[in-house]
Amino acid sequence: MRSFMKLSTAAAIALFSVAGCKVMHHEETAGQYVDDTTLTARAKAALIKDKEVNSSDFSVQVYQGHVTLTGVAKTPIEAKRAVEDIRSIDGVKSVKNDVRIASADNSSPR
Repeated sequence: MRSFMKLSTAAAIALFSVAGCKVMHHEETAGQYVDDTTLTARAKAALIKDKEVNSSDFSVQVYQGHVTLTGVAKTPIEAKRAVEDIRSIDGVKSVKNDVRIASADNSSPR
């Protein structure tokens, strides 16, 4: 039981010391940082869960509940699904879609 308490305390200290960097710079509160971290984890999990989306092709950034999705999708449909997956998460205020679509331009100069 003591080792669990020590581990829990160490984890809390680590989380709040990382959060403290942004808090000290007046970028966001510790609560907002924790909320954003939670939303980031949920967004990444939603992308992983969707079998039509290659989650490793996307990056998720969250700031005060606003999500920015970046990466390269194979098709416009994949990009749209990724945005929809993230929009469906409770707590997400907005999704900025900065996803590019991969081009299959095989033409070469002759």
